Amino acid sequence: MDSRVVGLDSHSVVIEFTEITGAVGLLAALARSGAFVVGSPFFGRAIPATGRVALTLALGFAFAQPISVEPTTTALIGLIVINTAVGLALGYLTGLLLSLFEYAGGILDFTSGLSAAQIFDPLTASQTGIFARSMNLAAMALLFVVGGDRALISALDATTIAIPLDGGLSIGTEAPGLAVTLVNRTIELAIQLALPAIGMLFLIELILGLASRLSPQSNVFIIGLPAKMLAAMGTVSIVFLAFPEMISTVLRSFEDAVFVLVGGQIGG
Repeated sequence: MDSRVVGLDSHSVVIEFTEITGAVGLLAALARSGAFVVGSPFFGRAIPATGRVALTLALGFAFAQPISVEPTTTALIGLIVINTAVGLALGYLTGLLLSLFEYAGGILDFTSGLSAAQIFDPLTASQTGIFARSMNLAAMALLFVVGGDRALISALDATTIAIPLDGGLSIGTEAPGLAVTLVNRTIELAIQLALPAIGMLFLIELILGLASRLSPQSNVFIIGLPAKMLAAMGTVSIVFLAFPEMISTVLRSFEDAVFVLVGGQIGG
């Protein structure tokens, strides 16, 4: 009996989960959903601990299915390890694609000279630049608005179909190539997002360099640093205008990557 069927009697669900097959299935589903929630920065850092626990329980009960396995310690540990690995892999995938906004902000911080003025980012528990922090928060908020959270949960549901809770885990031959492709794609999109501001800052650097050559006695550094900061703040609005299209690109890339993962490259 599938506990996800709409209209299922609640008494039947309780009986199902109290049986050994239902309890094992619930344990495997909780391991996969918990690893996904913890591994994904979209859920693991953007919501408090109480919300993460509630989300893990909700997803675990939603995806749980009865599993017939030998009730031995080795079998249970293997089941938990496999489902935890699947959840962490999917969570890492979301974090890799979402990190492009922080990378783009880091490029702007470095080129504009604002990397020295770092602030504490509670999402990553580290010191980050102003643009990196603002772009990361803007991307998170926009993803929630366009339904990115539902897309990620749908991807988790797809893994339970392609890689059953009691299935094995094998790494396909194209999985390493997919990882390299995703890293390259992330860096490429980050540079594309920050390119307008990078171009403006390059022109300012060129103008300041020519000014220092034409007038060596002038202190170009005094006007150079404020000029680069003002130019970065003025052109960052153009970068934010590209966020909707970039969010759409990220979601498409995520769907393609999940399709590869659940389409046989990682399966059981």
